Amino acid sequence: MEKKIAIVDIGSNTIRLVIYRYKQGSVIKQMENMKVTARLQNHLDEELTLTPEGMRILLDSLKVFKQVVSLHKVTSVKLFATAAIRQAKNQEEIKRSISAQTGFSIEVLSGEEEAYYGFLGIINSTYLQDGITIDIGGGSTEITKFVNRRIVNSHSFSFGALSLKKRFIKEKVPTSEEIRELSSFLKNKFQEVEWLSDCQLPIIGIGGNARNLGAVNQALKNYPLDSIHNYEMYKNDILTVKEKLSSLPFQELIGLEGLSKERADIIIPAIEVFLSLYRTVDAPFFQLSQKGIRDGVLYDELSGSRKETSILHPLNESLKGMAIEYDIDTEKRALTIKTAEMVFNSISQTDQADFTKDDLFRLMRAGSLYNLGEFIESESVGQHTFYILLNRNIDGLSHRGRIILALLASYHSKASFKRNIRPFKDWFSEREREKLKILGSILKLSFVLNRTKRDIIQKVRISETFSGLDLALYCNNSWLVEQQEAEKHLKHLENSLGKNINLHFILMK
Repeated sequence: MEKKIAIVDIGSNTIRLVIYRYKQGSVIKQMENMKVTARLQNHLDEELTLTPEGMRILLDSLKVFKQVVSLHKVTSVKLFATAAIRQAKNQEEIKRSISAQTGFSIEVLSGEEEAYYGFLGIINSTYLQDGITIDIGGGSTEITKFVNRRIVNSHSFSFGALSLKKRFIKEKVPTSEEIRELSSFLKNKFQEVEWLSDCQLPIIGIGGNARNLGAVNQALKNYPLDSIHNYEMYKNDILTVKEKLSSLPFQELIGLEGLSKERADIIIPAIEVFLSLYRTVDAPFFQLSQKGIRDGVLYDELSGSRKETSILHPLNESLKGMAIEYDIDTEKRALTIKTAEMVFNSISQTDQADFTKDDLFRLMRAGSLYNLGEFIESESVGQHTFYILLNRNIDGLSHRGRIILALLASYHSKASFKRNIRPFKDWFSEREREKLKILGSILKLSFVLNRTKRDIIQKVRISETFSGLDLALYCNNSWLVEQQEAEKHLKHLENSLGKNINLHFILMK
């Protein structure tokens, strides 16, 4: 049965509606994603009461969202609020007004719950086993520590990008003295949390401020991949962005590529939070995630119980989801992987390539998606495959890992490989590039050897001869079609190995 689930996130800076479509055993598909920049944190008065203007903005936003939810015939709606409503003294009045005017019920998350859901969103999308997560909202900042993909500590700070801006920065762009005061404040706050100090774990940033930081950094360095998810930065990268933003007058700041106008006045204090945490942790790098609290809430809703929420292997789930989404013939890919593994192992026993276990894993992952571009059309299938994998987020893979997957799953020829890798050539050594060509050509040959899906290849043996290599394929059935296909495409493996290959089909007794 298909479900449509609406998640409404009432944050301190923005109010966002996301609608997902989900079918049991299938992929989660985002159908709508819209937001209102409400800045409710700024509508809390000195007594921490949400003002009438703040209430109007909140209710008007939710009324629009209710109409959108109704148009989509949503199965269930989940509303939650974070720091601004959590801090509001008139919280009960806010809840009653929302219920009376929209029919929605709202859950106000504690700081610990907010941190947990953010962790849950991240852990189902990152390949990291251990790390520190940070989510800077408008009025609070949530941090967690996870080890072996399990949360071990969490903390909620009662400051966010908006509240820090209000407290430390008078104008739209901070002065050097204001930054020093903010930095000193943050350093002291982070040092109060003992489990953060010098733990030397990677930091994963979620939320709009983290995404804007990454987008500006990518624009400054002309990064060849248009994706923030699982993008990695280092301290010097963050410092470079900070120096660039601090050097610009506000009118130029709001036009800077990668920076949304609505965050132009709060991005610098947010970056100072990231830098201070980086220094406290002594992190090896800073990773960005597109997933976060809303995704964590969604996973929790689908599981039915927080205590039973499973922490999935994100890459396996991504591959499974893409196989469903692109209607891949999984039986044929399974046979391709089986044959490719036999060819891989046979080559490994020669001096032709210095393969590792990681290479085999890459080969098998790419085999599960090989030529998925068939979903679009059979013409230029390699080009379609590479484009799809290059331009979609893949949970559980680094950007480098995504490029490897795209190169192997789309491998068609030496020329197409050279064209596809060109923007990323500096990411790989010459030796790595040559190895990837061999792996790609193994996949291509293995795919055509299973054209009929009869599973006739039972054993593969490669031996070195004076003239090149002998490739013996032991079969349990006739091989006319497979032989003709293999002879047409064998040249790709020959080119990648730099050897002539004599092909032999042998009937198993």
